[in-house]
Amino acid sequence: MKKRWWLPLAILCIGAAAVWPLRDHLTAAGIASLSPRQTWLAAVFLWALYALKGLSVAFPVAALEAAGGLLFPFPAALAVNLSGVLIAQVTPYLLGRRQQADLAALAARWPQLAAADPTLRPGRTVFLLRLAGAAPGDLFSFYLGAAGVPWGAYLAGGALGSFPRVAASTLLGAALWEFGSPRFFLSLLPGAALTLLSLLLWRLWR
Repeated sequence: MKKRWWLPLAILCIGAAAVWPLRDHLTAAGIASLSPRQTWLAAVFLWALYALKGLSVAFPVAALEAAGGLLFPFPAALAVNLSGVLIAQVTPYLLGRRQQADLAALAARWPQLAAADPTLRPGRTVFLLRLAGAAPGDLFSFYLGAAGVPWGAYLAGGALGSFPRVAASTLLGAALWEFGSPRFFLSLLPGAALTLLSLLLWRLWR
């Protein structure tokens, strides 16, 4: 098996290993407490964490979205979170773009990635994957880059598919971390509904 393809994946694994010991502190409240007080610095701080999330499958993106909801008014929080999610999606995508010759090796190593065929209507495929919250998201981003999904289709499909989940996570914010509370269970409903919607659209479009 070629060695080229596993080097970017090794970067993802190293990022996950670096973040894992800090997992108990990566909560919405914990991230918000570490954020600078100035609005623009807080936005840059969150974007940097989103970029790190793109290099680490272990970083909880929901914690960043909830932290954005705690740090900013809703319109600003939504803008910061959506742009941050796109940053997190682009980072592994760029790594994957350098590995297009090794797509077959990637598909053989992770068969679940090959189930998403991005060669036919790539924008629609990316949209459905993001709408469904397909996991592991960073590996899917890497695979879509390796599959040669065009920039425009990747960004447009990613933004449109991610928007409903980002909006729900930002709006419900800290409820994601109030385990067992009524708001916690309410916060799970949008994600489940979006997953069902994506499955329905997938069947209709096929």
